[in-house]
Amino acid sequence: MIESRPSLKPPADQMTGEPIVTAIMPTYNHAAFVGAAVESVLAQTFGAWELIVVDDGSTDETLAIVRRYGDPRIKVIARDHQGLYQLGDLYRVALESSTAPLLAIIEGDDTWPADKLARQVPDFDDSRVVLSYGAGWLIDEFGCQYGLVEPSFPEASRSNRPTGSILPCLLANNAILSPTVVLRRAALESIGGFWQPDGVPYLDHPTWLLLTAEGAFAYHTAPVGSWRRHADQWTTMVVESGSEAPEATYLDLVTERLSGATRGPSDLPPRETLLSRHTERAMLNRWRLALLSGRPADVLRSFGQLMRSGRPRLVGLALIGLAARSVGSDLEWLQARRRRVAWPSRRHVRGHRDAPKTQDPRPAP
Repeated sequence: MIESRPSLKPPADQMTGEPIVTAIMPTYNHAAFVGAAVESVLAQTFGAWELIVVDDGSTDETLAIVRRYGDPRIKVIARDHQGLYQLGDLYRVALESSTAPLLAIIEGDDTWPADKLARQVPDFDDSRVVLSYGAGWLIDEFGCQYGLVEPSFPEASRSNRPTGSILPCLLANNAILSPTVVLRRAALESIGGFWQPDGVPYLDHPTWLLLTAEGAFAYHTAPVGSWRRHADQWTTMVVESGSEAPEATYLDLVTERLSGATRGPSDLPPRETLLSRHTERAMLNRWRLALLSGRPADVLRSFGQLMRSGRPRLVGLALIGLAARSVGSDLEWLQARRRRVAWPSRRHVRGHRDAPKTQDPRPAP
């Protein structure tokens, strides 16, 4: 029998009282996009939420834009700039400022569909569910959709039932987009809060990994978030700098923390396999970014790395990418067609170059 808690969904007209969901919005120099992000939260058909915006020392108009909204459910916290490697502290500040039983993530350049919370909050009526996620749109700097990401996990693993069954797939590939996620606070607190290992410029993947031992996941096939990709994005800068932290650098910590859990370290892929997969993925990401930038030095350097690897798959993609570049294209069309995370292709950018940046949270068709 499935244990259930009383429904967390409030009446449709409930707009006041204690929030059921805390939306955490980290921001840094998001002036061009933060209005759309805030408005997509304000547009939610589920009203029992609060929004905590934690600004990491923006030097543009981000804070001024957020403070223009008069909704009492919005709280703004400004701090000195600390950067990517202190994201854990930013999320900790937001967590300590909230009391809601559920938490959702929306960075200052992302957006939500208006019915996101209405669809995902009921997932937690099942007391076993600790994380709800789903497919997500990719949007460009103008708010236009250009791709749909569907996590590449086997259908049997998507719900993490039995507990821990999604872990091998999630270790190999972090396919859970942050703006699609809603978390149970009690489960997050049981693992010590959001986890950012030392030297890792992100915290989503490590946190999802630890939550695999806490309970079931709920998956939505219809998109429940939009992830914006642009040149100044944190993720893009990490790839461009070559500072991507391999999952294998914190694999030992994951296995140590999960030892004794329902699914033990013996069920994980070999460490060497994970490291090899990450190395390949990091090299391909830099190659894809070089093709997009079109800078000859970047293209030559990345192409050389792939060819010297001697790995047939990497060599093949290097040659395909070079052929695509010769006709003014790139590899992003292939990523988008596979419904994987992609940057806006050169063709897409050419078609939208003259479009005005919009604060409309609804992506254009």
